[in-house]
Amino acid sequence: MDQKKALHINSYFLSNKIHYNFFKEIIKYRQDKFLIPVYKHFKENHIEGMDIDYVFSGIDKKVFFTKVFRVLYLIYKKKLNRDADYIHGHTLISDGIPAYLLSRIIKKEFVVSVRSTDVDYFIARSSVFRSIAKKILTNASMVFLVSPSHEQRIKNLYPELVNKKFFLLPNGIDNFWIKNLNEGKLEKATFETVNILFVGQIIKRKRLDLLIDFIQKFDDRRYNLTIVGKNSLELDFDEISRSINNGNSVNYIGEVKDSNELLQIYRKNDIFVLLSYSETFGVVYIEALSQKLPIIYTRGDGIDGYFEEGEVGYSCDHESLDELKEKVDLTLSQYKRISMNTTKKAKLFEWDHLVKQYMNNINTSL
Repeated sequence: MDQKKALHINSYFLSNKIHYNFFKEIIKYRQDKFLIPVYKHFKENHIEGMDIDYVFSGIDKKVFFTKVFRVLYLIYKKKLNRDADYIHGHTLISDGIPAYLLSRIIKKEFVVSVRSTDVDYFIARSSVFRSIAKKILTNASMVFLVSPSHEQRIKNLYPELVNKKFFLLPNGIDNFWIKNLNEGKLEKATFETVNILFVGQIIKRKRLDLLIDFIQKFDDRRYNLTIVGKNSLELDFDEISRSINNGNSVNYIGEVKDSNELLQIYRKNDIFVLLSYSETFGVVYIEALSQKLPIIYTRGDGIDGYFEEGEVGYSCDHESLDELKEKVDLTLSQYKRISMNTTKKAKLFEWDHLVKQYMNNINTSL
């Protein structure tokens, strides 16, 4: 079967490495075109060899719809509207609006991806964008969602679209983690000491405060919390450590960019806990699974819905300290069974596997 080729519009390309990983994989199989229009201040994040248009400025942030006209102008200036079989807007609003308008102009089908920025920012805060989103979703040939929780939220917002062609397209993990799966970690004989790991930027929505409260409150066994990530809240971890007098400990490592170093940190811990909210996906969960760590994740957000409850860990209310304790205890009581599932499930998030699924969905459903 001939592969359908796309024009991808992705204005968030430089915001997260996942977009580059998707690009690297799909060009192995198809001669797709990519339009990457971003804000001028992103020049410092330039990727060698990538054709990136630094076109957006402060006026576009204030007015927004000027971005749409800039994108359409670029498409015609660069003659990207030729040869593509369909258009893919990689966000529902910022990329979906020009994708929808272009599809009307050149009479090509278009598909869109929905991300947390769309649901939690644009749709949640503006009735105008809520209406625009409905128009785009109604006319899109296919809708890709990063997680089952996002699919459910869209269906709740727009129940009339319940029969729409929705497809899951999760974020993948870097091939480094696939090549270095931890196949050898053994079950601990006892859990007198439990090593809990948090990896993520330290901002309010990541809910590190709940984990610190956990360490300060519970002393039925010894808990060691290791924290990896940029300290954007400028928390005083020395002061936090001094406030803990129950035998538990908090160890702040800082931001770790070296994958080999991060791999060793994962392997030194027992459970990965991240109860963030407004999370598009959370690739660190899958990285943790690749290193055989059971995970505790936010209910109704991020990766929730990809796994059966108790399969690789447990979902938890991101505001409940007591439920977090319950889920930690439950994980420890079934540690061997859960940890045996982790690497097997992590393999499902290999980029090559995901891109092949994407292309198959396009070819059979578009």
